Amino acid sequence: MNAKPQPEPAPPGGARRHSMQSLGLGRLEEAVYRMLLRQPGMSALALSQRVGAPDKPLDDLLAALQRRGLLRSSGGPVAKWEATLPEVAVELLLLERQAALNEARRILPELQQELARGAAATTTTAVQVLPADPALQLQAYLDLYDQAHSSIVSLVRPPFLVAAPEPMEAARNAARQRGVRLRTVMSTAVMGWDGWQAAVAQSQALGDEVRMLDAMPFKLLMVDGTAAMLPLHADEPDGAVLRLGNTAVLTAVAALFEQLWDEAVPVGEVLAESDADAESWQQELITVLAAGANDKTAAHVLGISERTLQRRIALLTRRLRAKSRFQAGWLAARSVRR
Repeated sequence: MNAKPQPEPAPPGGARRHSMQSLGLGRLEEAVYRMLLRQPGMSALALSQRVGAPDKPLDDLLAALQRRGLLRSSGGPVAKWEATLPEVAVELLLLERQAALNEARRILPELQQELARGAAATTTTAVQVLPADPALQLQAYLDLYDQAHSSIVSLVRPPFLVAAPEPMEAARNAARQRGVRLRTVMSTAVMGWDGWQAAVAQSQALGDEVRMLDAMPFKLLMVDGTAAMLPLHADEPDGAVLRLGNTAVLTAVAALFEQLWDEAVPVGEVLAESDADAESWQQELITVLAAGANDKTAAHVLGISERTLQRRIALLTRRLRAKSRFQAGWLAARSVRR
């Protein structure tokens, strides 16, 4: 059975005893070193009895302290151990600690890189590019609808990015039930597609505000003026999608939507201009355009507002399959001459 450690005498004069653990020594290592300072030339067996440590672990500890330069042993069949002078031992321990600190400092650049990557990730979450994955993009659109509190605005034009009308409409219905205001500017081109007029009528019946515009730069879905999604490339329906958070780009996109909204025409007016009665005003408009009248004069002659004139010119341009107003006037003039 191992002997219990003997109590060590108190330092002379009642001075406070300091630990060597701050220098990198464990409690048993410090006890062995201090014992050999007081009683040099002890064997491992004698030390184990004095400090209360088993023989084998103590042998390993003595060898380790010797490698660190804190102990030395004499030759002979039974090794006798002595402690290195304190000023030398403490200096060696300080050098060890300094080397460890220097090694630890090498991790600083790595940690700084991690911090920089984290900051970059935090910043770039405001601008994300979603890959060309229909399921991933659909979920992102649905998430955007779900987070809307007061406003959802959208620009609708072909080609279409997400072909999933049922979950999208369910998300819109949920937003309506939360009292969210829905405003849509829709390309007049889609009104000729099967089912779109009925879909627009249903949307209006549910309280949505829908306006029509001949041309718009891209598709857009924006909620609360704080987040938006739009195609990375406007004419790639299966391409990547850009998700914008609270950035200057989003502010610009929001301003663009309001400008397009002001320029757009309520869908009811567009449909009224597109009905069978259009034949009468169409011929009158062709006559005025063929005469080369400017907008103010043409509107005055026709007895309509300039805004109505612009709307009718846009409708005529589409019917004549013209690419510009100038081409529409030229085609209209040819029509009149014939």
